[in-house]
Amino acid sequence: MVYLRWRRFIEMASLDRPWLGDLMEKRKGEAFRAAPVERWDQEYRDGVYDRLHRSDQRHHHRLLAAMIADRWPSPRVLEIGAGEGVFFEALRNHRPARYVGVDFSEPAVATGQERLSAEIASGQVQMLLGDGRTFSTDETFDVVVFSECIEHLGQVEPLIDHYRSMLAPGGAVGLTMWLSLKPLRLWRTLKAMGQVHDEAVVNTPWGGGWLVATVGVTD
Repeated sequence: MVYLRWRRFIEMASLDRPWLGDLMEKRKGEAFRAAPVERWDQEYRDGVYDRLHRSDQRHHHRLLAAMIADRWPSPRVLEIGAGEGVFFEALRNHRPARYVGVDFSEPAVATGQERLSAEIASGQVQMLLGDGRTFSTDETFDVVVFSECIEHLGQVEPLIDHYRSMLAPGGAVGLTMWLSLKPLRLWRTLKAMGQVHDEAVVNTPWGGGWLVATVGVTD
């Protein structure tokens, strides 16, 4: 418990003091690498992510959904690394005009298509199989969401550059990430690429912590 409290103190302090995060981070300078699809497929089949459906695991989703809806009423949202579309459960109450979820795990997308079949039938929702590093569409969106996945998609600069063309004027990136030192290094890079609209930290009773933010990356 003492270690966990110390670690959280360091993580929180490094949000405003990047030098502290650089000092304390293990394996400094290690590149961000995309995880293989086989890993995610097996974990979805094994039910590893079933816990994400529980309300006490989705505080950060509800906050990000509220941030998006406050700035973009009836938003059009593209979610990369959508898994089974769990984030849509938080977004649904804000009546999004459009939601497209993309994931490269076939078991996850199949489950999402089943769970959201009514919204898919109405045309409000699509769940698509695709690689988050290279997915492309002619549609434009108000927000591209990366929920607990951006650190698995390689270098952040070319990733955000790729998705800019799919954002409407005034569009943004929506983000949730586990609060730890390595992802915070990525967060500092993303902050430098645009204008931070919202930034918050969500701490849970069971000890979890997430960074939740929206960043404007278009003119």
